[in-house]
Amino acid sequence: MRKWLAEDRAEPQALSFCAPPECRPGLAVAVVRLAGKDAETTDRVMRKPELLAQALRSPAGQGKSARTRISVQPLQEGPAYGFTISLASAKGGKRPAYGATLGQRSGDDLEVVLVIGEEADAVEATARRVARAELGH
Repeated sequence: MRKWLAEDRAEPQALSFCAPPECRPGLAVAVVRLAGKDAETTDRVMRKPELLAQALRSPAGQGKSARTRISVQPLQEGPAYGFTISLASAKGGKRPAYGATLGQRSGDDLEVVLVIGEEADAVEATARRVARAELGH
């Protein structure tokens, strides 16, 4: 319980979820504020997303070949920075998952938009739209 109450944790600002079949494409959107070490670590990953992709491809202590194809691309929206990511089974057969994140510093804190969904274009467009509306205000 102590680690959940510790400082330097993500503070949720907003959360929205839309699931098929009621709405398409399925999306989950979060806006969070990070502080301290969490803000610093997240900032580094958002500026160099290839580090995240490499870590996901080569989990520590595992000699197995990767089962997931991972692709990351830097993403910029005004002063907000981040990346898009796609995760797909190396064997195929399953639909890929898509994500996007955009962040912006607010003093020592880092405000971050996270979007996960079924369609790459919708995920990126939603991340950009939410970043414009929610970050840096």
